[in-house]
Order: sequence, then C-alpha cells, then structure tokens
Amino acid sequence: MGRTKKVGSTGRFGVRYGAKLRRRVLDIDNRRKEPTRCPSCATKALKRKAVGLWKCSKCDLLFAGGAYVPFTDAGKAANRAIAQRVSGDFLALRDDEDIEDAVDFLPNVEKVEVIIDAETVTVEDTEAPTEEE
Repeated sequence: MGRTKKVGSTGRFGVRYGAKLRRRVLDIDNRRKEPTRCPSCATKALKRKAVGLWKCSKCDLLFAGGAYVPFTDAGKAANRAIAQRVSGDFLALRDDEDIEDAVDFLPNVEKVEVIIDAETVTVEDTEAPTEEE
C-alpha cells in the first residue's frame, strides 16, 4: 500500500468503489486541503476544523462554510443576490415593463411607482464637453 503517486489519498480504498468515484474523492480531498484566503485578514491561513467549520490560524476567525470548501457556489450566489438587493441593482437587470413584477417577488420592498418619460430629458441637462477648449 505504499504506492499512492497517482491515486493520492484514495489509495486507502484499494480497488474498491470504481475509478470514477475514487477520482471524485481525490478531487474533494485536494480542494479541502488547498490553502484558502481568510475573508477577514486575507492571508492563506484558513484551516478546516470540522465539517463546515473553518478557522483562520492568524486572526482566529471562525465561520461556517461548506463541508469541503469554505465558500460554496450556492453561498457565493446568495451573497451576490444580497449585495444586489442592498444596493438596489436588482431593478436594473429587468426591462421597464417587468419592474412591477420585480418588486412583487421581494417581500420587504414597498411598491414604488416608476415613471419614465423621454420628453422631459433635455440636452441641456447633460454636461457635454465644449469644442472651444
């Protein structure tokens, strides 16, 4: 059992479970063990303490994350959605006629009447560089 150059940590399984599943386990083990940056101090000192618990050895930040990686794809998507909601950019992603529908799917946002009138915008409102300079 000394030869694990190709199979790495999955050599403990021997010939059991199939090559494809052993490759998946090897990929998960490698991602779990690779150095990851701390979200607080930005050093590569993040270590896994238990399933889903990650601790920075420099600043002692302890937070919950994924079982094998500190930041999961679902968590990243949730953070993006929260950032969009806080900044108000979620309406910018939709068409003008879908604005009322966009406000309906958010429970804590009051309905705001949006009036877009192209005739009220004039050329004098925008600052254009002059050719005299």
